[in-house]
Amino acid sequence: MSSSTLSSSSSGIRTCQPLCFCDLQATFRYSNTPRNPRRPFFGCPNYNTKGLPYCKFFKWVDGDQYMQLELQDRKNELLRKEKEVDERLRDIEKREIELRKREDEIEKREMVQDGRDEEFKKKEFMLIEKEAGITRSWKLLRLSWVKR
Repeated sequence: MSSSTLSSSSSGIRTCQPLCFCDLQATFRYSNTPRNPRRPFFGCPNYNTKGLPYCKFFKWVDGDQYMQLELQDRKNELLRKEKEVDERLRDIEKREIELRKREDEIEKREMVQDGRDEEFKKKEFMLIEKEAGITRSWKLLRLSWVKR
């Protein structure tokens, strides 16, 4: 005869799962026979595993136990999806922080460039004034030569 044990799944939630005659937690499976299509049952986890001996443990899962397992599966699925959503949210937050850092860096570079552009414009204006002064000086020099 088999015994039952409370086992922890990967999500940490406890389910009632029997032990097979090998003292292993029985695996939850579905029948694929025409007589019992998709009917749930527990079986030895070593069954159909190449080279491993198995104990031929078999127990149908019926009524409340099945509903409890279905509910547990749904809870586990929801917890998995919630964890996935949380991971995606953390990833989005990291990307948002990275984008803000890049935006700040671009703004700093633009400010530096704007300062350089302003400095360039001032120097260009000074050169234009000097060139205009030189041009005036040449004109005055030519006029003074022509008058002589």
